[in-house]
Amino acid sequence: MSMSEAQSLLRRSNNKNSRSLTSILVFATLVTCLGSIQFGYHTAELNAPQSVLTCSEFKIPKEGLTYGDTWLGRHGMKQCIPLDDVQFGVVTAVFSIGGLIGSFFAGLAADMFGRKKASLFASILGLFGSLVLFGSNSYAALVVGRVIVGLASGIYVVITSLFINEICPMELKGAFGSMNQLSINSGILLTQTLALKWADTYNWRWLMFAAGVTSVITFLLWLLVDESPRWLLTKGYVSAAIKSLEKLRGGNRELAKQEVQLWENELGGSADGTAQAYTSTKPPSPWEYVKNSIYSKPRAAIAVILIGQQFCGINSIILYGVKVISQLLPDHAIQINFAISIINVVMTFVASLIIDRLGRKPLLMGSATIMGISALAISVGIKASMAILLVSSTLVYITSFALGLGPIPLLIIGELSAPTDVATAQSFGTVCNWVGTFVIAFAFPILHDLLGGYVYMIFTFVAAAFVSWVYKHVPETKDKDSYEHVWNGY
Repeated sequence: MSMSEAQSLLRRSNNKNSRSLTSILVFATLVTCLGSIQFGYHTAELNAPQSVLTCSEFKIPKEGLTYGDTWLGRHGMKQCIPLDDVQFGVVTAVFSIGGLIGSFFAGLAADMFGRKKASLFASILGLFGSLVLFGSNSYAALVVGRVIVGLASGIYVVITSLFINEICPMELKGAFGSMNQLSINSGILLTQTLALKWADTYNWRWLMFAAGVTSVITFLLWLLVDESPRWLLTKGYVSAAIKSLEKLRGGNRELAKQEVQLWENELGGSADGTAQAYTSTKPPSPWEYVKNSIYSKPRAAIAVILIGQQFCGINSIILYGVKVISQLLPDHAIQINFAISIINVVMTFVASLIIDRLGRKPLLMGSATIMGISALAISVGIKASMAILLVSSTLVYITSFALGLGPIPLLIIGELSAPTDVATAQSFGTVCNWVGTFVIAFAFPILHDLLGGYVYMIFTFVAAAFVSWVYKHVPETKDKDSYEHVWNGY
């Protein structure tokens, strides 16, 4: 059967069957998204408790206990850890270094051992790192703990996008792919919710412990999920791949066989051999992917989109939102940050409903445009001490991010890449994202101290350049069913 015939059969079957979601598909997606929840949680876990963790402020719970009477105090855990702004910036930013390393090796591990085993290993790392943070009594221990949870998060964020892309039918990839970013934002919301109760001098450590609990839950639930059928096929386990996909497709064996046939044709090249001009049956190594000109177009698009997502400044709010808002509203910063997290989750869910209708490229460009305008308004709000403008423009900034620049980058990596390149491309793109995250995490507090509100004007200029580049160089991937179809004309 030729590739075109297989695609035709699969489309007809999809129209009849895949619109009704199966419980197995939903469960597998939710389980893999637990990793992204932890990624989001660790990203924002130091935001709200920054002042009490670093001994800059002492917020005593109303119950009136002395710290030595608490369980933490009785077990030798310090009330706080003295850190200056540079040290706290390092503790925040080394999470990105761990994430970068984890993401770099995640694709190799996922291809070698499978998506499931890589996720189980990440859960073990996440638990260990969370416990290190929970018990930290020094600057060095905090750094070590943040690197470890970064390693786990780096693996998680690669596997989540990769696994979802491999188990979902084509017409649902946009909606399901956006679940990755929705889960990241849910993790951020979870830590901000717990911070309402625990971001004080006595209880901030429980924020770290809670992340360890989610790692245990993630590990146990992954034991109930089958391996990716795509990965099984690449290892030659055709019958196992069909069986796994059959479960995901609600017991429809014929549909599963047709889909696996299509995958086999993709891996082997199209009927006229054009796919071989771009890829081979063997996944490229990270070094091959970076240096080989065959991958130049998707590589450039992925790098710009994933780095641009961070350089538009979103993590200035996710990581330091409480500090930014407290300049004008010190008594309400944690509550406002909580509201921001709720909006982030809600609007990302909205994005999942429209992403397959409006397309990836228009949402990317529209999202970045509004973010650039909002960043300019945030700058004015800070410099003019206009609290209402600061808060309202921050809410618009977060909303516009959630509708496009948030969910699309991790989703579009797989759509811009040839089938055999996806795992390596996912690692490459995620590493680029971690580089951007590290730069913002480390540089923002320094630039903010030097420039004040003017730092947000930098994000405005970056957003404008990003929109221009995407317009010229990034193809639309909506409803495109092959690598050649995506890049035709570029």
